[in-house]
Amino acid sequence: MQSSIRFTRRSPFLIWLFACLALLAGCGATSSVGDAHNTPRSVTHVLSPGQQVAITATDTLKFDRVNDSRCRQGAVCVWKGYVSYSFTLVDNVGSTEIVLSDAMPGAASSVTVRHLTFTLLDVDPATPPPQDAINPLYRVKVKITQGALKS
Repeated sequence: MQSSIRFTRRSPFLIWLFACLALLAGCGATSSVGDAHNTPRSVTHVLSPGQQVAITATDTLKFDRVNDSRCRQGAVCVWKGYVSYSFTLVDNVGSTEIVLSDAMPGAASSVTVRHLTFTLLDVDPATPPPQDAINPLYRVKVKITQGALKS
């Protein structure tokens, strides 16, 4: 009998303790839905030519084509060449052409269009194919960062 009385005496203390813990846990939560929506976030996609991916409810990225002018293995060339990757960003404003390259003159490996930044992370194949080989299946790894929207 005495043990049940002791439990009853501790009950208000335990209820108070759990209430305080719940209150403290709530202090670390996001303060508003607007802040959570306005936090930059990144996703990474691996695409081949012709593939597209939905980025947001209104933004879609399509990998259009590859321009590979690099000197093929075994060939004699007067310049090293470069490889560039062309994309189309389609959104509620229209469409925007994007070119990513780490070696093409006038191009960059990272481009920002409105609130989205596109960064070339990895490419396959990384080196030019042999001179007599057929064109390889190209794949690119692109990081897309959605920046904070201006209020």
